Amino acid sequence: MADEHDRSEGSAALGALTRLITNAIPPLIDQLATSRPGRVYRDALALLERPLLAHVLAVTGGNQLRAARLLGLNRNTLRKRCRELALPLPRAARREVGNAQPVIPGAR
Repeated sequence: MADEHDRSEGSAALGALTRLITNAIPPLIDQLATSRPGRVYRDALALLERPLLAHVLAVTGGNQLRAARLLGLNRNTLRKRCRELALPLPRAARREVGNAQPVIPGAR
């Protein structure tokens, strides 16, 4: 019963977000069509995609493979979209040569 309640709350929240986005589209399109005709689709997608990718990368601690899997994208596609949107990609932490730990098969 609790699962059913959680699902209905999630559905209600998703419905509210869907309405919010739906209501934001007409003024967005009006503004983009006035300022950048011919690029409305690309610019509208970039406005949504940029914060989406930034948030998913933050949620995954900058792990591009996990972020790509969460989004249902190939990692290279994620990297390409981040580059096209001028989103900085987190750099992998590098181990210092003196502090490198040996890899032992089967150990965690």
